[in-house]
Amino acid sequence: MKRVSILNHVIGPIMRGPSSSHTAGPWRIGRTARDLLGARPARAEFFFHPSSSLAVCYHDQGSDRAFIAGLLGIPLPTPRFEEMFALASRHELDVHFHLQSFPEADHPNSSLLVLSGANGEEIVLHSRSVGGGSFEIASLNGASLSITGESFEVAVETPPENIPALLSLLQVSRCAQAPVKDTGKILLQASSPCAPEKSTLEKIASLPGVGRVMTAQPVMYPLVGEEIFSSAEEMLALAEDRRLTLGEAAVAYESALLGQDEDAMMEEMERRLEIMLDAVRLGLSGDIPSMKLLSPVAGTLAAAEKSGALFLGGPHARAAIRSMAALHTCASGGVVCAAPTGGAAGVLPGVLATLTEDMATDRRGAVMALWAAGAIGLFHDLRSTFAAEVAGCQVEIGAAGAMAAAAVVEAAGGSAEQGCDAAATVFQNMMGSVCDLVQGVVEIPCHSRNAALASQAFLCADLVLGGYRSPVPLDETIDAVDGTGRMLPEELRCTSRGGLALCPSAQRLPRLDVHRLFEGESE
Repeated sequence: MKRVSILNHVIGPIMRGPSSSHTAGPWRIGRTARDLLGARPARAEFFFHPSSSLAVCYHDQGSDRAFIAGLLGIPLPTPRFEEMFALASRHELDVHFHLQSFPEADHPNSSLLVLSGANGEEIVLHSRSVGGGSFEIASLNGASLSITGESFEVAVETPPENIPALLSLLQVSRCAQAPVKDTGKILLQASSPCAPEKSTLEKIASLPGVGRVMTAQPVMYPLVGEEIFSSAEEMLALAEDRRLTLGEAAVAYESALLGQDEDAMMEEMERRLEIMLDAVRLGLSGDIPSMKLLSPVAGTLAAAEKSGALFLGGPHARAAIRSMAALHTCASGGVVCAAPTGGAAGVLPGVLATLTEDMATDRRGAVMALWAAGAIGLFHDLRSTFAAEVAGCQVEIGAAGAMAAAAVVEAAGGSAEQGCDAAATVFQNMMGSVCDLVQGVVEIPCHSRNAALASQAFLCADLVLGGYRSPVPLDETIDAVDGTGRMLPEELRCTSRGGLALCPSAQRLPRLDVHRLFEGESE
C-alpha cells in the first residue's frame, strides 16, 4: 500500500520554485544517486524522452540545476541555485542533458541517469519525479528496485545463496530482489528506518561472491511507525470516537507514522507556516525579479483593494491577491513550501495570511488549519497523484484549493466532517481542469488559478459551515477526480501542447528572462 506522510509529501518540501516535480523531485533524485554512487560524481549524463514533460520543461523550470545541486549535495534552497552549472565545473562534475528515447521511459517525468565517480565506478538509474517532490528510483544498473527517499537503503549485488546470511545481518522493514543482467547475481534491496552499522556493511562486503554494496540515506523523514487511518472515511470514524478536529487527527496520524511527539510535529509545521507567510510578504513587496512571462503585480492589486478600487474587495479578494504574491515568489525562483506542489504553492499561503491578518486566527489556530489542509492532501495522495503530468491541474491547484477549504473550516471551529465536505466541494468544482502551461513555465494560467482557488476555499467553507453537505463523500470524489484526470490527453497534462499554450497571443508573449540576458544579467 502507498505510504504518505503529510510533512514528506503534502505540506512540503521546502524548495525553490517554480515546480516541485521539476525542482524538488530532481534534487532528491540527484542527492540519492550521489549516495548510491559512493564517490564524488565526476560525470553525469541525463536522458529525457523527447515527448515527456521533462523534455519540455527541464531548463525553464530548473530541473537541470536541481539535479546538479542534488549531485553536489547542496541544499535546494541555496541562494546560489542559478550558479549550479558553474559550481559543477568548479567541483569537476561534467554534466550533460539529452533528449533521447530509452526503454524505461514510463512516466512524463522519467529520467535515465548514467553517473560516473571520480573512483571509476558507474551506476545507471531510472527514476520518476511523481509529483509534489515525491520520486521513485525504479531501477539500478538494470535491476528493478524501489527507492522513495523515506528509509535507509542497502543494495547488494550478490549470488542468490547469500540471501539468508544477508537478511540475518540487515535490519529490514522491506526487502526486494531482482536479477542483475548477465551476471548470475541478484540485486537485494533492503530498506529500514534505521541506518546500517558500518561493521554490518563490512561483513556483507566480505561474503563470497558479493559485488557492489551501495547505500543511500533518506532525503525525507523516515517512516518508522504505522498509519492510524488510510482514508477519509476511516479518519472520520476515529475523529468521532476520539472527539478530534480534522487538524488534530492529522497531527495524531503524523506523530504515529514518524514516531515523533506531537510537540515536535507542531514546531515543524509552524516553521513551514512561516515560510509560506514570508513568500506572501516577499511577493507583495515586489522586491523580486520579473518572472519569465509576468511582472510582479500582487502589490499593485493589494494597493487597489486597499483604496477601494475593486468592485467587491474584502477578505476573498485579499486571499486571492496574497496567493498570487506567494506564487510570484515561487515563479521567480524564491524559496517556498510546496503545498502540495510548487505550481500550487500560492493557495494555502494566501488563505493562511488572510486567516491570520483579517480573521484574528492566532498562531496555533493557523498551524492547526495547516494540519487540517495536510489531512486532505494526505487522502488525495493516498488515492491519486499530485502530478499534473498525470492528471491535470485539478490534482495540483485543485488539490490546494480543497486543502485550503478544510483549513478555513478548521480555523472557523468546524468539524472534521465539515472540513472533508468543503474539500470535496472544491474538488467537484475543479474536476477536469487541464494543465496548459504557456511557453512551458509555471506562470500562465497558474497565477490566476491560485488566486481563484484561494477565494473559492473561503466560499466553499462558508457553504458547508452554513449547512451544505456534499452528497458525494471525499474519498469517492477523489477517485472521480483521479479517473477524470487520467482520461485527459497528453496534450493537456503539463506538456504545453494544448489549451492556452496554443493561443497565438500566448505564444507571442516576450520572455522577460531572455531580455535580461540581452541586458547583461545572468539567468
